[in-house]
Amino acid sequence: MLSAGCNTVRIMEQQTVCGGTLEYTLMLRAGVGAARIIDRLFSNASRFVILSGSGNNGGDALVVAANLRTAPVKIFSTVEKEKLSGCAARAADDLPSGISFEQRDRLYPQDILSGDVIIDGLLGIGFSGGKLRNNVKNFIEVVNNSRVPVVALDLPSGVDSNNGKISCDGAVKATLTLTFGVPKTGLFQNEGSLLRGAVRVIDIGLGEVPVAEENSSDIFTNIDAVKSWIDFPVECHKNSRGRVAVWGGSAEYCGAPVLSGKGALYSGAGLVKIFSTANFMNNLPHALIVEKLSGNQLPETDDFAVLVCGCGWGSCASEKNLAAAWKFPGTLILDADALNALAKYHHKLPHRNSLILTPHPGEAGRLAEACDIHAGSRSELALQLSEKFRAVTLLKGHDTIVASPGQMPRIISSGSASLATAGSGDVLAGVIGALSARSKNLFDAASLGAYIHGIAGEFNERIITADDLPEIIGHKIRLIAENGIF
Repeated sequence: MLSAGCNTVRIMEQQTVCGGTLEYTLMLRAGVGAARIIDRLFSNASRFVILSGSGNNGGDALVVAANLRTAPVKIFSTVEKEKLSGCAARAADDLPSGISFEQRDRLYPQDILSGDVIIDGLLGIGFSGGKLRNNVKNFIEVVNNSRVPVVALDLPSGVDSNNGKISCDGAVKATLTLTFGVPKTGLFQNEGSLLRGAVRVIDIGLGEVPVAEENSSDIFTNIDAVKSWIDFPVECHKNSRGRVAVWGGSAEYCGAPVLSGKGALYSGAGLVKIFSTANFMNNLPHALIVEKLSGNQLPETDDFAVLVCGCGWGSCASEKNLAAAWKFPGTLILDADALNALAKYHHKLPHRNSLILTPHPGEAGRLAEACDIHAGSRSELALQLSEKFRAVTLLKGHDTIVASPGQMPRIISSGSASLATAGSGDVLAGVIGALSARSKNLFDAASLGAYIHGIAGEFNERIITADDLPEIIGHKIRLIAENGIF
């Protein structure tokens, strides 16, 4: 889904209105959709505090206020209700009588209580930098010092939708941004990418961005995830759901292939088998099949659709093992130590098809150095690696990039710092393995896998480890398959 800035979004809105959709209908779709997500993700809130401004973003916030169901609502507005105009005035008129609406020139820390969730509707996509009005500046300062969850509508107030730059007076730091119609370019650039929190796009009927802007990005969103998911047919069996082999583990790292295997199982693979020289001391999931390899033994993987290898290879990351994996006839996914081996021995390998690389920044740097690649950005690096190896390349990190030769690189809109934990990447490799076993489009499979892995790290009530991820992923996939809220 292409991102867009203010001007393009305004044109899309105007075209939709000219096509017969009322402007207020667009506002209702935005506000009702946002309220559903907020109710679902913040069902334990003791109160929702709505901060609304004078424009349509404030109107969106008032529609949200009218449609929240799980906790009481309090509105603090920077403008008197009587001075609102257009759709925002209509949204104010439609507020239920029981909702408190209070105009304020100033907000105080004591106005925000423990257990509150703040809804930011102060400034919309029309903000284009510069200083903030004193009342808005004050509201933002109180929000950022509140230590409660913050949901931004369309984008955090104070962020420029075109480039992600922020006001010299600051901007809202959001826990979640619910953006309307299409992802805003500023959410994925400059400071905007650090302030947006999690992102969900709410479909309000604008359609796709018709033409990419100069600085547009291809963003993989929740809407793309629902479209990309392939349901299991009723007549499926374990082999038709995909057979995934995981070749990994060593004396040093015996847990890595287990995490990959569980990631594949919980992502829908019909059969997962681990080949490893490791001695597994702990109880393994009974659904995982394990074949112990001797020191020099190579696995027999021809009966599998996908081979995930490198997770925990350690000292097994030899030229011989990489060459053997390279001959695998199906889809080959190289992760971790297999990528380090690829950096050493790539010049001895012929080109092959159906290849996915999943480097973190350090591994990508080693590959780039070995291949004399010089890139100015993460997107350029991922694309150049893809072109060099004729592979889908998934460059992990904040705003994970998925690239494929001849394609605009994609930014994955999900993820959080919770995923920065040992073994998280091993799980991701298994998730992509399961999805690749059922899809002919490896670019889409890797994108969906990265997105699902990302949402598994969002909105958890406690610190999570890689051991928690597979089961969370299984739950998120169920929600995606049901077109639910996640």
